[in-house]
Amino acid sequence: MTDARWQLVAYVFVSIVLWMVAAQLVRRRDVPWARRLSQGWAASIMRFVYYIGLPYAALVLGVVPGRYLGLVGLSRLQVGALPPSGLEAWQFLSQLRDVVSLVILGWLPDVGTLLSLSAVMLLLLSVAWLGYSRFKRGVAPDPGSNLPLPTSAVRAGYQAVHWSFYRSAAWLLTDDLYLGVIGGILLVGVEWMLDPGWMARVRRAPSAEEPLIDASLLIATSVIYFFAPNLWLLIPIHWLLAMAIRQAMAWGCHPPNQTA
Repeated sequence: MTDARWQLVAYVFVSIVLWMVAAQLVRRRDVPWARRLSQGWAASIMRFVYYIGLPYAALVLGVVPGRYLGLVGLSRLQVGALPPSGLEAWQFLSQLRDVVSLVILGWLPDVGTLLSLSAVMLLLLSVAWLGYSRFKRGVAPDPGSNLPLPTSAVRAGYQAVHWSFYRSAAWLLTDDLYLGVIGGILLVGVEWMLDPGWMARVRRAPSAEEPLIDASLLIATSVIYFFAPNLWLLIPIHWLLAMAIRQAMAWGCHPPNQTA
């Protein structure tokens, strides 16, 4: 294994270790310093460093090429991002417009495939979670009292980048996109299994719904990534799928004709 691949393995190892440390901090909220680190601005900074900072460091240091992360057209953005000395503002804006146009043209081959797959996944996930919610409404006295909160765009973006980082690592190590997607799912699964809090939620209803939602999103976005590895477009799709799941659950627990 080359030095670059060993570096990639090290990044993945560090990522999983950081996840385990964060999971332990959340569980030890009885300790004052652990409680301070696991909430508020400190937790926000740690989440940003973990989800965005680590993949960004791997990208900048050349450990992971942009195309493996799904950053289609990144090289063109880098070439045209800074104006040469003495270049007039209007010339720079014109150059930037041309670069952005080239990037968007680079996305076009993925747009049709991504939108088609996203529509299929949206339908499948909505039907599955709508059916689950209706079944839950039939067996539980008040199924709507524990509906999952809507997913924020920030959380969806964090998940999309983090999962793409694991897919890119497996893709680079195996030199096969299919194995990269499968490996990414397995790495995220290992991360979840090493989190005692996540496993406890899986075993306990109704909190089991959040892990199951994440698992369904992981599989759906992995399928989309395999056919259209474009992280720029996958992030909003990830958020829309998450919102669709929660809307389907809301309709299942509280049908529109019963909400009044």
